[in-house]
This record gives sequence, structure tokens and C-alpha cells, in this order.
Amino acid sequence: MTSPTTLLTLALLAAVQTQNQTAKAPPPPATTTFHSDTLHLDYTYPKSLESLASTADEAMKEEQNNETGALKAAVSCITLPLMAADSTGGMRMVLIMRLDGVCLGTTTPVSDLGAVATSSLTESLKRFGDPQVGKPTTYEVMGHSASAIFGTVKSVSYGMTFYGGTSCLLQGKDVLCWEFVVSDCAQLSPLMSYPAQFDGKTAEPLIPANLAPACKL
Repeated sequence: MTSPTTLLTLALLAAVQTQNQTAKAPPPPATTTFHSDTLHLDYTYPKSLESLASTADEAMKEEQNNETGALKAAVSCITLPLMAADSTGGMRMVLIMRLDGVCLGTTTPVSDLGAVATSSLTESLKRFGDPQVGKPTTYEVMGHSASAIFGTVKSVSYGMTFYGGTSCLLQGKDVLCWEFVVSDCAQLSPLMSYPAQFDGKTAEPLIPANLAPACKL
């Protein structure tokens, strides 16, 4: 028969273990929401990522100034509605790029989404070095056709490897691309898991977890 003292000891150990488990469980990260009436979009992302609206505007102006003719006109139809980053304990960045179909005078077919996503991610990672980019995967999210792609780049100047993912989808006449860049591969899938929704409909993660690349440890 188990003595009362033994039962009390076991109960105390169980209580301590429960308290330790509770103490170790990190609280859910605080979030904020980007809203756009123009895009009919609500997108939730970590509040720890600081908005870089002025940096995004400067980047697009510089890109436009570097181009001429038809290409300059095309670049003027591209905007960055959201750009946010966090550099504490590494780097995490998310941005939304809009290709205005009315401004461009054309609608991107579903078959071209993979090429758009590939170009978007490649150009983004090129800022750090010579990127290695995989092949795009076509899927659906929130009832919209989309294409996702992933890549990595070893940066000599920063002395680290960056991991990126891009999802481009059709929204009316526009193409919206989400770009995610992190310096810790394990942070890529969680960053992609934050939800977006159009017209107040059911929110979904931009890129399903099953599409995320496996991190090589």
C-alpha cells in the first residue's frame, strides 16, 4: 500500500512539473493587422516586425530611376503596400508586392504565376548574393490560384545564409506577392503561417506548412 507521505510527494512533484511546463511554454506572439481597402485584404503578421514604409517607397523610387522606356513604365505599376522587418536575434522580413494589372494594361494568366514568383524571390535574394532557387508549386489559397517557391543564398558580406519563400496569387486584375526572408531556416515556416483574408472571408495561411522546405540541420 502506498503511504500518505508517498502520495503527497508524488502530488508535489506533479504540481512542480506542471508549473515548470507552464513556465516554459512561451506566450503566443503579439500580432498586428495590415488592412487595405484597395486590395480588400486583411493580413496578420507578428507585431515585432517593424513597418518600413519609407524604406519601401525609397526602394521603389530607386528602381524606377534605374530603368528607362517601357520597363520604367512597368516598374511604376509595382508597389510595396507592406514591408516589415525584425533584426533582433537574426533577421525576419515580410513584404507584399502588388503588380497593378490595370496600370500594366494586362492580366497575368495563372500559368505565369510561377514565373512571377520565381522572378520575385530571385531578385529579393540577389541583394545578399548568388541565390539558389527551387521550382514553383501551384496551389490554391483563400479560393485564389497561387504559386509558391523557396530558395537560399549564402551572403559573404553578412557572413550568414538567408532563407526565402514567395507566394504570388491573383486578386482581380492584380498579382499580389508575399516575400518572406529569414536568417534562421526554422523561422521561415512559422512566419509563413500567419493568415490573410480577402473581403472578410475565411482567413488562411499564405503558404501551407506542407509546402515549406525541410531545414537541413
